[in-house]
Parts: sequence; structure tokens; C-alpha cells
Amino acid sequence: MRSTIRSIALFIIVISVATACSSPESLPTQALAIPPIETIPLSPTVTSIVEPSFTPTPALLPLEIVEWSEWPYTDLADPSITDTHVEMLIRNLNNFPVRVNRDEVELRFINPAGEIVYANPNPVFYIWQGEWMLPGETAALSACVCFDTQGLEKQAWESLELVAPLEIATDIAYTLDVEVTLGEIVDIAAAHLGGSGFALETTFTNTSGQALESVPHRVIARDANGRYVGVAFAGNAVASFTENIAIQPGDTATGLNVIEINYIDSSLTTLTYEVAAIGIPYQAAAATAEAALPSGTPLADWNGIPIMPGAIGGEAVEGAYQFTIAVSLPEIAAYYEAELSNLGFEVETSVDETVGQAVLNFQKEGMTGMVVVVPLGGGLNGVAIIINP
Repeated sequence: MRSTIRSIALFIIVISVATACSSPESLPTQALAIPPIETIPLSPTVTSIVEPSFTPTPALLPLEIVEWSEWPYTDLADPSITDTHVEMLIRNLNNFPVRVNRDEVELRFINPAGEIVYANPNPVFYIWQGEWMLPGETAALSACVCFDTQGLEKQAWESLELVAPLEIATDIAYTLDVEVTLGEIVDIAAAHLGGSGFALETTFTNTSGQALESVPHRVIARDANGRYVGVAFAGNAVASFTENIAIQPGDTATGLNVIEINYIDSSLTTLTYEVAAIGIPYQAAAATAEAALPSGTPLADWNGIPIMPGAIGGEAVEGAYQFTIAVSLPEIAAYYEAELSNLGFEVETSVDETVGQAVLNFQKEGMTGMVVVVPLGGGLNGVAIIINP
């Protein structure tokens, strides 16, 4: 899959300990008192490179739905919209890594009579690099139940069926020798970090004996009763947005990750958070490769979202539109905050001028998305408009 601006995370590892939302050591923060947060220890391992096998191909077992919960969308501009979303845990029952064929996926909603009353062909998979799962691994999936938004008659359903064709993943390289720990919950507004909501202090350490390209990670949340709530955050931690810098053995940094769960009434401090992460080995050959920037003629708008005037090059990618522009970060953030608000979206903006990035989350009537702005160097900024399925 082609790498895009979209692959950046809200947290980046920087050797100088500069982070996406700025290190708590350099900015005053107001932390909430919370009980100890559970972290999942990552078993040490050498780098795993899955090679092709000459033995007969084993039978592929389908992904298993472990558990799920259903939640309403919050703060919708139209209160008559009653769409919901399901948050699921899925497990790879195979004893080898598998890759999901995302082009043929469908999440089906089944009524008491065993009939399919709704299907979502675009659920969001929280799996490694958006494509694959480890042997026996449990990962996450999220999907909209959008009867109202799609103009369909709402029907009762009671169970789920996931159609997700698999293939054996034979071309992946990774290590589990990374350490990810969670600290205190930080009130973003009280800490004057720009924006609202809460974030988790997150520390990443490369405990392997090799350089890493990135650290893909996800953090799931459970309530006080142990019920799965959803993905608190997920991303791909890198050393730099603009340069191909390896994460060296022993490198560590602490930053903030915004908690994306906003649909529960209970305090976030009552949740239990569980961490999973891997390391992607650094490829020396990639250091000499130039990052491919969008080069097509920019559109006027994409899916009804305007492309900022002055865009230099643009292109549509999977589930997103990205473009480059020689305009300052505050101007880009202000433009999209105004345009999205005029379109009736609820907008939450987080701007960090120290790092040079911004994230604008927007939602309306079951539709959610974000605008991400990152620096590309030389006065150029990259902008990605992402709409969640």
C-alpha cells in the first residue's frame, strides 16, 4: 500500500524528545488523579521476517468476533439522526500472520430471523499497517450502523457477521521488542495545549538491538465492568514527519495521545487501557528514497469538503484526499475551522505551532472525519482530509 500523508500519527518519537503535542516537561499540564493504568507487557522477540513456505498451504480460519458493543454518535447537528456505531474486538485464529483483503470486506447485521438487515462494506480495521494481524492476535474494528444517514428504514438486529477474506502474510518484518507505557490523563484545555478533551501521556522505547522505522501502536479501553468500549487511540510513531530518521536502539520519548472516545458518560478515569505495539525495522535503502508528494491538479472540493485555494499538488488516496500548500499552519487551521463550521460540522481544533502540526476533528449526522496538517519543509505544508467510513 502506498505511503501517504495520512500515515502520520498524533504522537511522534523525536530523538530530542520533542513531541506532537509537546512534552509535558516543556509545557505546564494539569493532570487528573487516576488509578494505575493497566499496560500489557510485550514479550521480547527477535525480528520476525515471514518467508514463503514450500509446505502445503494450510486452511485459513476466518476472523473471530470476540466481543462488541454499540454506541450512539454524540453531538450531532441533527438530533433526528439516531445512527449508532459498533466497536468490536476480532481475533486471528490462525497460527500464522494473515493479511485482510480490505476490498472484499463486509460487516453484516443480522436480525432475530437470521436475515441480513444492514451491511457496512467499509468498517475501520485497527490492525498493523492497516493490513495484517499476528498469529492468535486480538485487534479492533469499528463500523457505523447508518440507517438514517443512508435513508434506510431502521430495522432491529441482534448479531454480527464479518466477511473478511484472508491470505497468509509472507512479506512482513517486525519486532515485539518495543516498550509502550501509559501515564496520567491530561486535560488538554487546562494544560493550554490548544483544543479540548483529554490525552494520555505515552512513552515509547526501542528496546530492540536494531534501528526501527516506526512503532505502530493501538490502545483499547474497557469500562469498570470489563466491557470493551473502543479504541482510545491508534497510530504510527515515527522519528520525524519530514525526514527519514531511524529510531535507534534505546531511544525513548514521552508525549501525549488524544483520547478519541467521546461517546460514554462515565469518566475516562474509570476506564482500563490496554496497549499493543510492534516495531517496523528500519530499511537503509529507504533513507535515499524521496517522499512522493501529491503532484496532480488540486480539486475544488472532495466529498463536499473544499480544497484550500492555493493548493499546489493534490490527489485522492484510500479514504482521503491530500495536497500540499505554501500557506502557514494558523491560516490553514483557521480556513478549515471556518469552512467546516459553515457546512454545519461540529469542529474541534488542536494546533501545535511548536511542532508545526494541526488536527481538526469534525462530525455531522453520523459523518466523522479529520483534517491533518503537517510540515514538509521549505515553507510547505501537507494537508490530508480524511473521512471515516
